Amino acid sequence: MPKDDTSNLPQRSVLYHCTCGNQLVLNPNLGGKCQTCGRNVSPKLLDQDLGVTVPLEVTHNQPDSTIEKGLNSDSFAVVPPIETEEQIHAENLCGSMFGHFQLVSPLGKGGVGQIYRAFDTSLKRYVAVKLLRSGIGEGAASSDKEVEKLLQEAISQARFTHPNIVTIYYVGQENENPFLAMELVNGEPLSQRTESQSMPFVDLARIALDIVTALDYAFELDIIHGDIKPSNLLIAKNGTAKLSDFGMARSASSNSDRLLGGTPNYISPELLRGELPSIQSDIYALGVTFYELTFGELPVSLNGTHVPDWIEAHKNKKLEFPTPWPQHIPEAWQAILKKMLSKDPADRYQSYDALLDEVKAIQPGSKISARFFPRLIAAAIDSATVFSLAITLEVALGFSNFRLLGDERPEMSLLLELCKFLPLIAYTFSIYFWRQSIGRSLMHLRVVNQHGLVPRASSIALRSLLRMQFPWIFISVQLISSDAGTTVPLFQSVLYTASLLLLMFDIIFMLFASKSSSIHDMIFKTQVVLDTSDLNRNGKKK
Repeated sequence: MPKDDTSNLPQRSVLYHCTCGNQLVLNPNLGGKCQTCGRNVSPKLLDQDLGVTVPLEVTHNQPDSTIEKGLNSDSFAVVPPIETEEQIHAENLCGSMFGHFQLVSPLGKGGVGQIYRAFDTSLKRYVAVKLLRSGIGEGAASSDKEVEKLLQEAISQARFTHPNIVTIYYVGQENENPFLAMELVNGEPLSQRTESQSMPFVDLARIALDIVTALDYAFELDIIHGDIKPSNLLIAKNGTAKLSDFGMARSASSNSDRLLGGTPNYISPELLRGELPSIQSDIYALGVTFYELTFGELPVSLNGTHVPDWIEAHKNKKLEFPTPWPQHIPEAWQAILKKMLSKDPADRYQSYDALLDEVKAIQPGSKISARFFPRLIAAAIDSATVFSLAITLEVALGFSNFRLLGDERPEMSLLLELCKFLPLIAYTFSIYFWRQSIGRSLMHLRVVNQHGLVPRASSIALRSLLRMQFPWIFISVQLISSDAGTTVPLFQSVLYTASLLLLMFDIIFMLFASKSSSIHDMIFKTQVVLDTSDLNRNGKKK
């Protein structure tokens, strides 16, 4: 690497490898231009693509040199610090060639080997290289048989490409040292977030969907991950979650004699008892991960270094959730976690499809608040629909023989009057089952709760009753007047006036309230938002 004059460089710079082979030290906020081929380098490219840049730290004490420190917050993986002897050995390998990959700097220690940032001399980009010879598990040497199985699993993983799985580019050996070259993710592992605080549910729900989708895809290709934990889940800068480190993966259809391993706190109870890994054991580990991301702590913390102690801890420790349940998290999430963390694998989800359906159901929808006038038009359409049905029913009854029966039998007369409520009852039941009104559907609006989810059927039905208070009062007054046998002008006027005042107050409240909230929104803790479900189904962006 040629020396560059860095005396006037900003404190945060990156070394950019152009496709022509030239190297440029650039400010990632400004970008630049390659003097050799004239290619423009945008700040967006420098910020998003780790494959073409490496961060540099420039010190004023050494103005004529660049000191490469590897990655910090943009690392492929952040793992516990390497021991001194291992670190010395790892750093001594920097500069070595493994195939057409040149090791640049150690990134950390994975489950089955040492991970490096490396430069692909063929495609002029940076990748992550994992050397498998450094050992499987803690201090154990890799036997030829184990290495062969690891490489077979890596080849299986490399055969598929998924947006939520770290891509393997190359599998090979150098001087009998097996290695993998894989995608370098611009982001951070979830373990960094669990160390600080619990994660907002809107982010967690999106991550859960990404990871369950990835595991489902891998399982369709006969792969069980075997080592799910926060440090193996990476979050890219664009928010995409990626599943990494398939070092403990195995075929789902074969009873491999591979050495089993993993991280104790994330290992399912049946694996501790010597059973083989399965889709349920992966689901349990994922449940532990989700629980930790939700509450910032483990559901069961295993102490000691012996398996019998861990098994005993699982027997004595019952799954507990915070009381009262946090309001910012949907209650449905508790049911999902409880099922994933069942001690008996038979009580967990039996397929990723079942888990995926429930995870999709808790995905927060659009948070774009609906404007005042679309909401007003939607309410007018719904009211007009109810009144139209009521008028149609009234006309139909007027031309039928039921009116004559009503004149002869008082009970039939009362029944006919109660029929006036049928349009409102039908409207309410349609809201209960469909959870959407005709007016809101036509105006592309939807009611959501504080989590961005569709409210419970009973809650949204009760909300609709309050929203349609004017038709209810109008029909009720007609019924009372008819039942009394005479017109009650004063009573009618009072109810009509009260209903109109309440309606006007609700409209004025919506004009000045935050997010155009109405009185019934405040009571039922709901919000009317733009319905983007049609756009999502068509594959368009929100």
